[in-house]
Amino acid sequence: MKKIKIAFCVRDMKIGGVESVMIRTMEKLLENKNLEIVVITYSKIKEKVYLDWFAGHPDVKLFTLYPSSWLGTDLPHFFLWRLFKHACRDVYRYVRRNFINFHYDNDIDVFIDYYNFSFNAEFRKLQKTKLIWWHSSIDNFIRGNYIKYMKNYDKLITLTDGFVTEFKKIYPEYSNKIIRIYNPIDINHVIQKVKNVTIPKGRYFCCVSRLYADKDISTLLKGFDIFWNKNDRPDVKLYIIGDGSYRIRYEEMSKSLSASKQIIFTGALSNPFGYMRGSMANILSSRSEGLPTVLIEAAAVDTLNISSDCKNGPNEILYEGKGGLLFEAGDAKALAECMDAVFNKKVPINKMKQIAHNGLKRFDAGQISKQIIKLIKSYV
Repeated sequence: MKKIKIAFCVRDMKIGGVESVMIRTMEKLLENKNLEIVVITYSKIKEKVYLDWFAGHPDVKLFTLYPSSWLGTDLPHFFLWRLFKHACRDVYRYVRRNFINFHYDNDIDVFIDYYNFSFNAEFRKLQKTKLIWWHSSIDNFIRGNYIKYMKNYDKLITLTDGFVTEFKKIYPEYSNKIIRIYNPIDINHVIQKVKNVTIPKGRYFCCVSRLYADKDISTLLKGFDIFWNKNDRPDVKLYIIGDGSYRIRYEEMSKSLSASKQIIFTGALSNPFGYMRGSMANILSSRSEGLPTVLIEAAAVDTLNISSDCKNGPNEILYEGKGGLLFEAGDAKALAECMDAVFNKKVPINKMKQIAHNGLKRFDAGQISKQIIKLIKSYV
């Protein structure tokens, strides 16, 4: 029996939620012996954790479309230099895309553009099944006018029921082209990883996040500073676990706050679950999200979540505030009130954690992989 060959396409693989979910999805799909997987990236992979993963999975072939490191996905912050490199990069990719045969598409049955239409230019001329995964909010979809790309794809996979409902109201002509599939989470794996790490001492909040602009760590920092001063400067820390292009900016901002000595940037950690498990609450301060894995992982290790009520995932994961605290995105004072409520036990913490934990069955990796395989087979 001929195997079904699937290509997961992602621009780059940095430490973050989308990449970790893609790895987890592929691991579950690889259990099906009738599937073969290749990964196509824009740039060469640099992160050791992913290089190690591919070394441990030699059957998963890896292709890099645009191997020039100088013209990769990371661009300098200086405006004029950024514009120059951006122009050079666009020309470089145009030439390779239109005049060089990549030799990767001949026997692939299904192409998966795994992150927000990032491979639209490459997919435009492909006469194969093309699926698109959308990892952000309906607002970002509308604002970016991404609907113009839908004609080039066979199906849009989104992460929440809320997104599907709004999408169908706004774009009824594409109602048959959208489906919701939750991100798969291996709950037992998360729980096992907690057992292998030391939990920090003392009382603290934690935030596990990629340090980019859309994660709005500035609101988190301001909110913690307000909370800390309101409660007479208690011995409570804030651990920010992650890395990204905005890290230096956020670190500099934290130094200007009165609570600066209580704020600790750990950098990216391969196993952040010890910090998460021991915290009073895990905090997500993003302006927009798809289905934030970190909220699901926190619930798995029995930690309360405080999250911005951004579209579309947090509200759905936390059952409209019954399974965790929600605050308006960008509102540092509202976040501080949530932290105060947890610190002073003004909310039913254990009940909220139980509600969130009971909802984890929705994200079972085995169940999700069956849904993905069913979708793929419907096109082969």
